[in-house]
Amino acid sequence: MTREALKRLEPGLPAAWYHDPAHYQRELDAFWYARWVVVAREEELPKPGDWCVARIGTQSLVIVRDEASNLRAFHNTCRHRGSILCTEEHGNFARRRIVCPYHSWTYDLAGQLVATPRRMETPDFNMQDFQLYAVAVETWGGFIFVNLKGRDAPPLDVGSLDAQFKRYRFGELRIGKRIVADVQANWKLLAENFSECFHCPPVHPELCRIVTAYRAAGAWGLRGPESKPQYAEEAQTLTLDGTARLPAIGTLTEEERKTVYVPAMLPPSLFLNVQPDYVNAHRMTPTGPQSVRIVYDWLFEPERLPLAEDDLQHYVALWDITNRQDARNCEWQQQGMQSREFQHGYYVPQEFDCHRFAQWVREGLAGQKPADQAER
Repeated sequence: MTREALKRLEPGLPAAWYHDPAHYQRELDAFWYARWVVVAREEELPKPGDWCVARIGTQSLVIVRDEASNLRAFHNTCRHRGSILCTEEHGNFARRRIVCPYHSWTYDLAGQLVATPRRMETPDFNMQDFQLYAVAVETWGGFIFVNLKGRDAPPLDVGSLDAQFKRYRFGELRIGKRIVADVQANWKLLAENFSECFHCPPVHPELCRIVTAYRAAGAWGLRGPESKPQYAEEAQTLTLDGTARLPAIGTLTEEERKTVYVPAMLPPSLFLNVQPDYVNAHRMTPTGPQSVRIVYDWLFEPERLPLAEDDLQHYVALWDITNRQDARNCEWQQQGMQSREFQHGYYVPQEFDCHRFAQWVREGLAGQKPADQAER
């Protein structure tokens, strides 16, 4: 998408949309329960019977690899009386059976009820009527996506990302490091923060030392040809000193090898920081009106793993610092928005991608009945 500065100040979304519980429910329904959301990496479920739990808003899901090695997803809910099925975060169904911990109703990996121990028989009971509630599941680039609309879900569409990053072979990369953070801020603040670099000079001095274009506070390239370079001289990748300890991903073009950094976002849940020799991926899901959980993964070519601890930290350090800085500032913003006087923010010219995101949110909510307090 082209970079084009806004021609005027544009109003942000209503402040109540960032903390009002009723409006939060609207957004869960419009975005998180009706669209494709990334929940895991395929490598986390390598063999039949492997499973993990994913949470989106109030919904708990079980992602499992079935006996034919296909991925399936179900609500983490027994059809008997509603108990959760999986009480841990991940594991393997060694007997290829999903057993409810409450009354032992038992399902196969396709979600079909196969046993109801100790149940007295009645003529109206048919096991075919009690399959687990299925959730649509698809993959792209090694990422597992789910859609709670189930059979009504449209095909997964990643837009231009597939062509843009084809040679980076995301699906073949493997997790070298994972950091999980709970951030006390509305999910949209994290998305907006990712969409602009107006904040970069005061917030991210380490990042600006390598991506020197960010010293222009997001205005680099918007005012005509630039005489200053986009990256620090001799920078090879995004690390604290700009040096690389790994070769570039083998299938990249010469131009891609020289491109130190490419950001990309697939709303509402996936954010990508793409470098020539590794990828830093953010997987975000809301946990409340004013909180999110973010899983940060550092992805590398499998033949480069495991990295020595010093080499791994070399690659982790810059994005770990930057991600913590972003989380802190979004939390401060969340606190400031509680003011009774604050109605909405404003987007300055170089925050054009924030404005695009806000328009995406407005369009996604179009036709829905507003929450009582959401339009204040």
